[in-house]
Amino acid sequence: MKSAVIDGFKRWKDYSGRTTRPQFWWFYLFTVISPLILSAISLVGMLVISILNLDSLATLIYIFSFLYLLIIPSFIASAVRRMHDVGKSGWFILVPVYNLFLFVQPSIEKGRIPNWILAEKVSLGFVAILIVGAIVGLFIGDSDSLTGLVLWSIIYLLIRRKNKSINKAEEQQ
Repeated sequence: MKSAVIDGFKRWKDYSGRTTRPQFWWFYLFTVISPLILSAISLVGMLVISILNLDSLATLIYIFSFLYLLIIPSFIASAVRRMHDVGKSGWFILVPVYNLFLFVQPSIEKGRIPNWILAEKVSLGFVAILIVGAIVGLFIGDSDSLTGLVLWSIIYLLIRRKNKSINKAEEQQ
């Protein structure tokens, strides 16, 4: 576990390469448990400071409680590397529910990361943008964003199917 957490922080700006399933899940467990521990320590610290009337130390506790924000870039990089380990583009972390399915998948063979063509990346990016638009559209009562989401999802799936057939043909040769 310790090595997975250290690796997650050391490679915080590395969005290439791979992160194995155990490394990812140990780092994920750390990112879930650490805010609970930081919050508990902050609450105890605030209680002690309020009892002892040490208002000058209160800002230190606020800073300490926001240390969790430093974990977010490391987690995003780890999630992107995990997507690479299962043979997907890093953009798949933006696809809700399906990314959880991909996180638990076994690794593909070492050295075999499929080549992603630009059209697939762009269409997946549009799907991610439209998901955000659909969520915002639900709050303001707009249904056009849902139509766009369905359209780009279909386009993405068609491009994905074509790429799979091209990859299979290349592997057979």
